[in-house]
Amino acid sequence: MTGSDDDNLIPFDPDSRRRVRSLDILDPLRWHDQPIPERPWLVEGLIPRRVVTMLGGDGGLGKSLLVQQLLTACATGKVWLDRETMPCRVLGVFCEDDSDELHRRQVNINQPYGVEHADLGDMSLSSRVGDDSTLLEWDKPWLTGRETPIYDQILNYCRDNGVQCLVLDSLHDVFAGDENKRPHARQFINALRDIAIACDAAVIVTAHPSLSGRASGTGEAGSTAWHNTVRSRLYLKNPPDEEDDDLRILATMKANYGRKGREIRLRWTDGVFINIDGPSTGVIASIARRNADEVFMTLLGELDAQGRPVSENPHARNFAPRIFAKHPGRQGFTRKDFEFSMERLFADGRIRIEEYGRKSDMRRRIVSVNPNPKGEDDERSV
Repeated sequence: MTGSDDDNLIPFDPDSRRRVRSLDILDPLRWHDQPIPERPWLVEGLIPRRVVTMLGGDGGLGKSLLVQQLLTACATGKVWLDRETMPCRVLGVFCEDDSDELHRRQVNINQPYGVEHADLGDMSLSSRVGDDSTLLEWDKPWLTGRETPIYDQILNYCRDNGVQCLVLDSLHDVFAGDENKRPHARQFINALRDIAIACDAAVIVTAHPSLSGRASGTGEAGSTAWHNTVRSRLYLKNPPDEEDDDLRILATMKANYGRKGREIRLRWTDGVFINIDGPSTGVIASIARRNADEVFMTLLGELDAQGRPVSENPHARNFAPRIFAKHPGRQGFTRKDFEFSMERLFADGRIRIEEYGRKSDMRRRIVSVNPNPKGEDDERSV
């Protein structure tokens, strides 16, 4: 008679267990009567510190410009897209733009921010065009990736110089693994988070969406591990059904520590992105107001040429802000934007009211007022 299966088992030997360090345990009892720690933010509600944020978007939409504006804002204590930033030392690693392009872009950024190059002592930029910028490499796909010398250089620079905002532009230049493999994606993001924790910093990496991410509108790149591992994910995209090439939407696709689904409407103006719905004060806001006023005047002229009068009366069917807000050339401005513009233009004397029509049926329309060189008004009606 053969023995039972239990007879063939190897006796358990407690000394054969693998020697590992003890599990780290948090005791909630120690939190009793302790102050709640504040969440560390670089940009509140959008970009947390000590974790990794991914900024996705199709090529050519302006991700590099957007993050260089962020670097400038943090280095000078300014706002970014009308959001308060944490003033700090910053480092931007740009793998697709040479130093001349970074210089040209910085000149455009400085103007609306009201700063000069001499004010950028807390900003460091590194152009790595043509260099191998791989931060993690795998000898074999199933092995754990290891940090490269450039990873150590970036970590050491951030740690030695107190950098608390690190931008890596972009993912496909610094990641050499298989973006569709979850272990590779998680290992890479965890390696970046090590930098974030070591430096109490926000790490932002730009990325292109996959074909499926672009088609679905989610902006995801490769494996879902990218989305799941980062704590915050932003997506820069074109507004749907919008003909204005200068408009963008920055959408919050993931926000572990904030509210998901937020959208910031942006317009590219004079080499920078401006929050269309931002406050009405500040140098950047003045650029947005000026642009809205010029669009108002342009549309006024177009309708003039078409013989279509517009009114300042909000109850009229041809109320100018209502008509302009539906025009294909509105450049993303809303009825409210045009209402503010109309009042500014009246106050500045660039437009006025003129009566027209039969004596028995007099009507009112907006006309533009263009001073001629002799100082006399040359009026053009609409």
